[in-house]
Amino acid sequence: MLSELERDALAELGNIGIGKASTALGRMLGGLVTLSVPSVEMVPPADVAGLLDRALPPPLVGVSEQLGGLFAGCALLVFPQQGSLALARAALPADVPADEVPALEDEVLAELGNVVLNSALALVANLLGEPVDTGLPALFRGAAADILQACAPARAVIAAGTDGGAAVLFHIDLRTALPGGDGVVVGGRVVLLLDSGSAGALQATLGRYIGRVVA
Repeated sequence: MLSELERDALAELGNIGIGKASTALGRMLGGLVTLSVPSVEMVPPADVAGLLDRALPPPLVGVSEQLGGLFAGCALLVFPQQGSLALARAALPADVPADEVPALEDEVLAELGNVVLNSALALVANLLGEPVDTGLPALFRGAAADILQACAPARAVIAAGTDGGAAVLFHIDLRTALPGGDGVVVGGRVVLLLDSGSAGALQATLGRYIGRVVA
């Protein structure tokens, strides 16, 4: 479990990382994108599905990436399917016909998730002075338990959760203001499912980061 100081430090790092992701998404969408991190919590991996289902209206969309280095395990961007089509529409060029958007939706959302996760994790890892490796994005739909079961790295962490693994959940709000006047608001979670070694290493690394900041 994180101390209050460690939780505050992780929230601060999350805000900085998500801020970088906002800039990257803004370039991709061609307009202003605001991503915020109002809260962060660390919980047992087995609790993740229930927390996501209570926080977000199903069905859900999950974009996952396998992680190595500091964050060994899995990263997920999870948000309600209800706003996914509008988000994909915002990311596509204006000349793409509306009836073609559904066929492109999964590919576009996977790339959006890839931008958010890679941008945020790379900056956080750099601030902590530790390496992080990310794999290719994969997209899943359904209830939270379905998404976690379909994502092999997440399933492995949850299965081994009794051995000391941990899940870090960042609550995020995404808002867009595009040149055409269209706005999209999506609430979701960025989830880091960490194996037991990475959970302990993250806490130790946070301690060193706090020491540098307050020195």
